[in-house]
Amino acid sequence: MKARCGIAIMLVALAALIFAAVPATAPASVTLNSYEKQIMTLVNQKRAKHGLAKLRISGKLVKAARAHSADMGTQQYFEHNAPGGETWSQRIIRFGYTREGYRFWKAGENIFWGSGLLSSPTYVVNTWMHSDAHRAVILTKSFRELGIGAVKHADGYLDCSSPAWFFTLDLGRRIAS
Repeated sequence: MKARCGIAIMLVALAALIFAAVPATAPASVTLNSYEKQIMTLVNQKRAKHGLAKLRISGKLVKAARAHSADMGTQQYFEHNAPGGETWSQRIIRFGYTREGYRFWKAGENIFWGSGLLSSPTYVVNTWMHSDAHRAVILTKSFRELGIGAVKHADGYLDCSSPAWFFTLDLGRRIAS
């Protein structure tokens, strides 16, 4: 009887260790669309090639990124900061990725827009990786979380009348006090 109890305790402890080692996935409240999933996979592949930690989905960063992508399409602009003056960092804080209660807070953002073949997730990530500034954001060693917003705007953008995709990639890390 004691042997069975000891084995059961060891199995429970082993299961707890295995569960703790499983990488975090998207929170239950966040479902990524197919473009967002592909971008997450591609970004994590690029980071892995450079020996960097895999990024986990942050629901707060996803909501901030999606809101920004949708806003760029609706208001027809392509900037990190909104026309009303809200900065990209103010936006992610507004969506709950706050500094309060954390001794370390760091964030970064990449944006992109494209239509047709120029809106594929592979094209988007490859373009970011060929830009020093965007590459630096993706390969920031300290980042651990990401949010992706890939939003299709039927009315196009600028002189492009076909549907356009707007992409926002928000990355960050917070370490509790």
